[in-house]
Amino acid sequence: MNYTKPHKVVARRHFIRVQWFNVEVFIIRRNMILKNESMYKMLAGILSVSIVILFAAIFISPKVALAATEPKYHEWDNEQEHVGLSQLWFTDRAANGLIPVRQNWKWGFINYQGKFVIKPQFQLARDAFNQGVAVINRNQLINSAGKVIFQDKSIEYIGWFDNGLAIAKKNGKIGYLNTKGKFVIPPTYEEGTSFYNQAALVKKNGKWALINSKGKSLTAFNIEDMDYGTHYRKSGLFPVKIDGLWGSMDYQGKLVVPAEFQDKIEFRGNTYDWGLHHNKYSAIVRQDGVIIPLDKYYLVLSEPQNGLWKIQESGEGIVDVSGHMIVEPQDDQKVILSGDGSYAVKDMKDLTSKWKFYKKDQSLLFEGNYNDVQAFSEGLAAVKINQKWGYVSNRGDIKLPTQYEEAKPFQMGSAVIRKNGKYGLIGNRGEVILPTKYDEIVPLIERNTYMNNRIEKITTKNPLYRVKLNKNYGIVDSRGKIVMEVKFERLDFERADYYHDIDPIGTIRYAVKAKDGAITTAINIQTGKRIFPKYGFVNYLGDGMYSGVPLGNNSKYIIFNSQGKEVFRSGIDG
Repeated sequence: MNYTKPHKVVARRHFIRVQWFNVEVFIIRRNMILKNESMYKMLAGILSVSIVILFAAIFISPKVALAATEPKYHEWDNEQEHVGLSQLWFTDRAANGLIPVRQNWKWGFINYQGKFVIKPQFQLARDAFNQGVAVINRNQLINSAGKVIFQDKSIEYIGWFDNGLAIAKKNGKIGYLNTKGKFVIPPTYEEGTSFYNQAALVKKNGKWALINSKGKSLTAFNIEDMDYGTHYRKSGLFPVKIDGLWGSMDYQGKLVVPAEFQDKIEFRGNTYDWGLHHNKYSAIVRQDGVIIPLDKYYLVLSEPQNGLWKIQESGEGIVDVSGHMIVEPQDDQKVILSGDGSYAVKDMKDLTSKWKFYKKDQSLLFEGNYNDVQAFSEGLAAVKINQKWGYVSNRGDIKLPTQYEEAKPFQMGSAVIRKNGKYGLIGNRGEVILPTKYDEIVPLIERNTYMNNRIEKITTKNPLYRVKLNKNYGIVDSRGKIVMEVKFERLDFERADYYHDIDPIGTIRYAVKAKDGAITTAINIQTGKRIFPKYGFVNYLGDGMYSGVPLGNNSKYIIFNSQGKEVFRSGIDG
């Protein structure tokens, strides 16, 4: 039974404890409630005779064995994140400074100093406080003093409060409660989303409509499909499908981009999008709803760079965001587009043709007889001559001699190169930052990586690289400084979280021996500095407080301040 899409997406972590053949297993997952989500993604490892945590992929199922002393929990709808007989152990992302914790199988709430503000007394606390209330035992609301201010046993589920309203399910139908437990919008809908910008989408008779926080319909029930959530908060437009075609709607119900496209129209980081029009020709779509039709179907090959798109028909070309064809696609033509708007063009079928480099205004920069070229980055472009790579300036003169077997773009003053079969880092004057002795050097975080469900795109002041040497991995920064020693058989970048009032936190999973269960550490993505290296699963709570699991003691969960001083420690049962 489905009724939320999505309820809430937040940068928050949950620990869940289950019994696995009489061994306690901890599972960490993202707090995302999405339509049709029925399986949790688990991290894998092995529990040896010593203390090692086992992560496994499991379905939420009442077949999971429980400790004999644990009470049985009422089965919730399978779409919810805290369901069945798997139990939420600890929520580390707080609201209003109160965090739900379990002690002796009862739930209460502590503050950042680890003191119980609301003593353990509830069978289940499904999330932290939001807008002054918290949901407990599935269908009750409490205030910050722990007093039950609302309960209704006929309600099957109460969700997260946003804009003063929470989605709630009663008698199989969806409505919206205020923080006092009153149905402001009666439960009459088949499905519903959370409120964003005072608007939500609800479903009736198989189609969606937009409503405001008073329950007034802002559109007809004519939306066949949609995508709705915080990832569209910047643009203020979200994709909707009407009469089989896609457009974009604002939170007042206005169809800003007409529903004329065969694919979703999305504005997540740019004010332009590329769409396939109903006539099967491509079109450029502006965030203000202006459609710039093109004369053919073109495959777009990248995000717009400096107002230019690289496109492909039979060969490659370039078009600007106004629809002006800068380079007409031609058969066997190859185009290299740089972030500064400059570009290079070559007719690949003509063996005598040279690479020609142009400014964004289409004036010629220089030309050269190169085997291959790459885009300009930080004023240099890698070029290949006689099977060796070097770098040229935007005037065409060789700045770094052609001596490398591979040469990558520069990032913050350094570039990855390969020489004599080994990789290293060089600076933009050719100086050695890391010697060419590594079996592999790759960006730890790619430039197109996103954080927090693609809300924020990652930018780095000091790019980080994963290096490999003699089957072991480590991390270095763009200045050659060792961030993590090259001694791990397993090392992977897991995720990035951005909490807006601090720099982004990256989580790294690693293991000295690949067969062992992986542990985690946290890295400041901007600086490369490790954050609280004694803890894994580090998350920022707010107000200068953090949470994490001590390395080597995974049965404890710690809240600590910005100096790393512990203020609260939770065991499995408190």
